[in-house]
Amino acid sequence: MMGFSHATTGVLVGVAVVAPVAAAAGAPATPAGLLAWALLGAGAALVPDLDHPSSTATRSQGFVTGLLSRGIRALSVAVYEFTRTPADDSGGEHRHLGHTPAFAAVVGAAVGLLCHLSWWASAVTAWFLAFIGLRALRRITRGWLRATLGSWAGAALGAFGVAALFLNAWEVRPAGWTVGLLVALGMVVHSLGDALTSSGVPLAWPFRVRGRRWAMLGAPRRLRFRTGTWPEWVVGALSLTGAAAAGYGLVA
Repeated sequence: MMGFSHATTGVLVGVAVVAPVAAAAGAPATPAGLLAWALLGAGAALVPDLDHPSSTATRSQGFVTGLLSRGIRALSVAVYEFTRTPADDSGGEHRHLGHTPAFAAVVGAAVGLLCHLSWWASAVTAWFLAFIGLRALRRITRGWLRATLGSWAGAALGAFGVAALFLNAWEVRPAGWTVGLLVALGMVVHSLGDALTSSGVPLAWPFRVRGRRWAMLGAPRRLRFRTGTWPEWVVGALSLTGAAAAGYGLVA
């Protein structure tokens, strides 16, 4: 699983893309705000893997995310069966609907609308994303902090702190639609990351590619890598470096 590297690309999106957009919309970046965007972005980039029963996102909150995973997998299979062509021959669960830019746009729009309508929706979304993000990023921590974030209670308390930070770190709170944008872009960057691996993802769905609506697309074969190998760590390192540089540029 690429949980950690996906989380780092989400950090980059949160700091380098969504934070400047939110600033342009009236919520200027602060160091505390950038930290919140980074951790929420890490969680957003793990959302697509709720379609896998043993992913970091699915295992993060036990029964709750397990139930959510089963629902997403059932929806993915149903959509696959309804839209497949005779040339499609995959199962329809992991790396299917949840890994399409079209689905990311729908989820992002729904989250953005809910966060626009309700402060509580923003709070719950921030807590949920921060929880998943902290669980994934604990790999760059050590000692007691790593052990704490590895437990449900520790990650939950940390996520409460991040959610409170996100909701109170600004003179003008970011608009709800910026949270939806973060979710959508986090999901998209996750799929682009998977497109660098051997299996590919259905980036073109619902459009047909060579007769297949669920064609697994990706980078040229010579540029792809297997999960868990050194190129994945390079992606993570470059993402965190880019996020740090972007954050410094925003607050300097």
